[in-house]
Amino acid sequence: MSDQFPSSFNCPTCQRHHQLFDVEKTAMYVCGKCHAVIEAGPRGLFTAYKLHKPKGKPTLQTWQRGTLKGHAYTVIAVAERYEVNTPYSWFEYTLLRDNDHQPAYLSSYDGHWNFLEPLPANELPQPASKGGATGLTVKDLFFERFSAYKANYRYAEGEFHWLDNLSKSKHCEEFIRPPQLLAVEKEADYQQQKDYYLGTYMPQEEISKTFLKGGFLPAPVGVAPAQPARFNLDPQRFLKGTLAFCILALIIQTIYSYNSKKLPVFDDRIYMDTANVSKPVISPSFKLEGKTSNLEVQLETDVDNSWCEVEVNLVNEQTGKETAFVVGAEFYSGFSEGESWSEGSRMQKEFVCSVPEGNYHFVTTFSKADDRRPVNIGLTAWWDVPSWWNAVLLSVLMTIIAVIVWAIHRSFEARRWAGSNL
Repeated sequence: MSDQFPSSFNCPTCQRHHQLFDVEKTAMYVCGKCHAVIEAGPRGLFTAYKLHKPKGKPTLQTWQRGTLKGHAYTVIAVAERYEVNTPYSWFEYTLLRDNDHQPAYLSSYDGHWNFLEPLPANELPQPASKGGATGLTVKDLFFERFSAYKANYRYAEGEFHWLDNLSKSKHCEEFIRPPQLLAVEKEADYQQQKDYYLGTYMPQEEISKTFLKGGFLPAPVGVAPAQPARFNLDPQRFLKGTLAFCILALIIQTIYSYNSKKLPVFDDRIYMDTANVSKPVISPSFKLEGKTSNLEVQLETDVDNSWCEVEVNLVNEQTGKETAFVVGAEFYSGFSEGESWSEGSRMQKEFVCSVPEGNYHFVTTFSKADDRRPVNIGLTAWWDVPSWWNAVLLSVLMTIIAVIVWAIHRSFEARRWAGSNL
């Protein structure tokens, strides 16, 4: 009798019928009904030992098919493993590539999925360190050591291409370079013999689409070791880029301000009393020449323990386009508890940005406090005024964004490394 599995057989323990996907490479089979680990010997198939029922519920089943990374795969084995002396357990699915029967693996834990393939013998990793962190390098890529633990098989079903005692613990290590993962396994009795698996974090949408035809999968919980950040930005590079941007913006603004002329283009005084309150007043025309630039409008009044306000419409006489804004002033003063006090200001300025050249006039509407005192108002405008506000505000905004990106990244990495047992 040959030490080889037939293409189909009945379980020696429970007589359940099974069929193999890859007869030539199958070295061991686990019955999903009675959990018997079946091996082939000189006298035929026999039960070597038994595993247990699964604690959780597997998402995929044997003989399910799907396409990952451009290759069609078939699930040939399902296993539930657990970390010794902890409550953590996860499912592993052995896949076989349809065209050449090369193995690959899917692992799932708390809604997170990783796709792993055995590392070729000519690409074995080497010990390395980087920035105080220890790990391994593969193809000059550094993987940081994330965790080390002992793992056992609780449950399995399907065909296995290696002969092993699944009831024995294995030493496991994980090294990460998100979204990549390097998994290392070795037998406790064979310290030098190690198996290496290079993996990639997989979005659950892709697993659902390819294996479950878009079926529901539970939402991921927490942050997985190899899970990439939603915004895949290097915070240090982003901060450096922000600093360079701010410096460049300030240099450009300095050159622009140095070349600005601050030309007076309008100056008028208006005596406001009850006769012209809330009545629009059209100003004389004035001309803005040269490049598109800003316009600074200043309101100066003689209000005393009162207020006034001017609604201003800047009207382009060629296009009819109006730019509206409000300038106002209020000033109060008095004497209290032996000391004089004052608050407010009799003057206010307003900036109007990106005003093109052309002929303009103001349409102004005045309002003031309900008293009979008249107000003497001066309205002055300057064209092409140097200003640092654009560069400063833009730099502040970019700095705030950079700090937020850094804080989000730091929080994400803190949650990732909270799962490390090192």
